Amino acid sequence: MVRCRRLVVIVLQKSGLVARIQTQDGSSTRLVPSRCLIGRSSACQLRVDLPETSNEHALLRWRNGVWEMQDLHSRNGTYVDGRRLGAGRLVALREGARLGFGYPDQYTLVDAGPPEPHAVSVRPPHCVVEALDGLLALPGPDEVEVTILERDRRWWIERDDAPRPIGDGEVVLTRTDQWRLHLPELITSTRDAEDVAPSLAALSLRFLVDDDGVVELVASRGDQRIDLKARAHHAPLLALARARLAGQERFAEEQGWIEQEELLRRLGCDANRLHVDLHRIRRQFAAAGIIDAVNIIERREGRRLRIGVSRLEIVTDARPHEAAETMQAMQR
Repeated sequence: MVRCRRLVVIVLQKSGLVARIQTQDGSSTRLVPSRCLIGRSSACQLRVDLPETSNEHALLRWRNGVWEMQDLHSRNGTYVDGRRLGAGRLVALREGARLGFGYPDQYTLVDAGPPEPHAVSVRPPHCVVEALDGLLALPGPDEVEVTILERDRRWWIERDDAPRPIGDGEVVLTRTDQWRLHLPELITSTRDAEDVAPSLAALSLRFLVDDDGVVELVASRGDQRIDLKARAHHAPLLALARARLAGQERFAEEQGWIEQEELLRRLGCDANRLHVDLHRIRRQFAAAGIIDAVNIIERREGRRLRIGVSRLEIVTDARPHEAAETMQAMQR
């Protein structure tokens, strides 16, 4: 479960710079959404409940690769590094900039990295959950009911059923809470990522299974080899690989789909354990630099899943001389 204290962000894991704003005394640190309205109003993402602060005092937003602060014609002024901005004035911020809303030096922009997806619980104490390796798991990475992920330059929500599009500011329900999403705008990149990092379509996966059921996993693309080692969460991926290999006679789009209940039966686990393992699989592939790692697990309506790689090999160490359980699918 996600533990939190009132109005304080709990950092589950920090991977790279993520925009954060901190009070001068260091007592409170908050993530910054891509568009952060600041003021006394309940509609503001950063509420500053002081008489010197206007209802909608200033706007902090991510644009063209930098953070910008704009005064919204506030009564007592917006301050950056001790200097008061002109009414309606906009200025780019550097990391470490001191910010004030009504008087100088209330906050510091402690990190000036790009905005990251995160969710804030609607009810007090307003817990915050951050995305890890591009995946936002609610209510947290150790108890996954909902996953928010980016695919095809859109944000998607995934439960047990097929994913559906979702947008910034929407509220998502879990069993114990409601979460408001803060999702950055996705900008199409002109960079040819295929020349830099592998995609799933270019990968082959090799599973090595020993007598004790330990599953080692190696991904490869040509001469490039990615050792994903042995992990407990590889078990559902192995089951999905077996299902896809067993259906090679079908058309590619129909291969390998398996009902979630059947997968749970084969694995001997419950849905919560499965969701956690699938989340960890996606994170592991993302951390390995695979550009479309979220698609390692595909979903369809009717609670059906399959592995998102077609080139598969399973080797059982118990019979290396026969390689009787070795199977390959080389689809083009």
